[in-house]
Amino acid sequence: MAQEEALLRCAKKLFPTAVLCLGSLHDGRSTVTEAIAAAMRAAPKAWEPEAVRQLVRICRTRTPERIMQPNLPQDSALNALLPILKLPAGSRRALALTIGGIPSAEAAAAAGLSEEELVQKTEKALRQLTFMQNGNAPELADLAAAAKEIPWHVTDTELLLSGIAEAEQQQEAEPPAPAIREIKRTAVQKPSGKTVAVPLWGMVLGIVLLIALAAALLLLWSARPHRSMPETSDTPHSGEVDTLFASSYLSIGEAQRIAAEQVGTDPDAACFLSTKLKSDETPPCYSMSFTVGSDQLYEYKIDAKTGEIISQTNSEAESVLDTENWLPAEDIRQAAITKTGLHDVLMIKEKRGSDGDTGYYKFELLDAGGKLYSVQVDARNAMLIKYTAEELTAEEPENIISPAQAKTRALSRVGDLNLSQVIFTKVKLDGGAYLIAFTLDDGTQYLIELNAATGSINTVDVHPVSADITQAVGLLKARDTALHMAELTERDPVDFTKAKIDRSNGAYVYELEFETPEYEYEVSIRTATGEVLKYRVFHQ
Repeated sequence: MAQEEALLRCAKKLFPTAVLCLGSLHDGRSTVTEAIAAAMRAAPKAWEPEAVRQLVRICRTRTPERIMQPNLPQDSALNALLPILKLPAGSRRALALTIGGIPSAEAAAAAGLSEEELVQKTEKALRQLTFMQNGNAPELADLAAAAKEIPWHVTDTELLLSGIAEAEQQQEAEPPAPAIREIKRTAVQKPSGKTVAVPLWGMVLGIVLLIALAAALLLLWSARPHRSMPETSDTPHSGEVDTLFASSYLSIGEAQRIAAEQVGTDPDAACFLSTKLKSDETPPCYSMSFTVGSDQLYEYKIDAKTGEIISQTNSEAESVLDTENWLPAEDIRQAAITKTGLHDVLMIKEKRGSDGDTGYYKFELLDAGGKLYSVQVDARNAMLIKYTAEELTAEEPENIISPAQAKTRALSRVGDLNLSQVIFTKVKLDGGAYLIAFTLDDGTQYLIELNAATGSINTVDVHPVSADITQAVGLLKARDTALHMAELTERDPVDFTKAKIDRSNGAYVYELEFETPEYEYEVSIRTATGEVLKYRVFHQ
């Protein structure tokens, strides 16, 4: 009985936050059940505080960007909550944690934030609500009171208890998880010293087969329609997946160990900023950049099969990532796989970075079916932060408009703008549609989906600016400043991946991320003065 009371008490504490994140009473209750069950598995003796962390983890991956048709009862007491559901996902989560009834210290810790940072994110959400409601600012206390009115029914209690019991039974009956496959290093066989005689007819047959195979591949390549894609990527195509899985490559961890030993340090003492498997190069190799100590940046290419050093350079590091209290890299890799429930996958990319005080690892994992997974994990507690899955498609749709035409069509939906007045952060052909993202000089962000064959607009998603930008220098001027620091111009092959206004240490900043074929750049610029606050370069 005491256990049931504790379960019910915890569920009611988490329920308002889950409902506000997901926009549905049903989804909120099932997510609370899942969070509590996961907490009881992870920390049987201290599951209640762990349940809050598990809830935040689940909501991070499932919170819709906006909820236009919520599944809430028609109740005047809940009407005040409806505008919250139209907020962007990040702002909605922060506000939900604040007004949902979870103590602020507990909520902040579960989200990996300080209480001050949670307050700042909540204030940003309130400013966005004010903007959406034409200046009518909601009171935080009124929102908290409305959140308490979200109904929890007797049937919810019954479903909660049965769900927890079912999860416990499944755990008891669950067999041990199978071994997880990563790219494995195979020992190179040394010559035995013996010679093997090969018949002449066997050599001739082998040569004929090789020539026939080469001719078939050449014929297939020449028949393939070539079209410039809107963005470049070293992600494997679906046709390369079988080849990747059949190859005996070193793992990312083994390649890093070889590089670290080459410079005379322990792998855990080096900070590997980026490591990629480049299977399209000859020979296939790992390209990596890492720092050792506080002043040296190393860039290595290592043969992915033999571990031989192909090239190496070192230079003075522009900045050094603070990895204090980070878990060992191998633990994080294992967490990225086990926490997503993946099996038999290849790890083809690893990147380390930080977002404020939060350190993270980003991974790309490929399975034998041709599905690519992007996984982000907190570096200090191995919490899953982000997870996406993407099917690799072998064929491109026919009769599509060009990326330049897609950009022009997207801008025509916004108004009388030309290409030089915006910063494009995404031009992606996804099936039969283009996804076009761009940011205006005032910081307003647009995400537009249009039909790749006709150019007609499917959807338009607008993110207005909630910051005070009356004295701002403008995003385009900030872009020019960032390019100048990188010794680049608009004529260079530069692709922007991020251009937005954000808040950092109490001030509004332009956050810019862009890349060239060799490097990735991250720049933060104060909106009011144009002062550069952060400048980082990473080797691709």
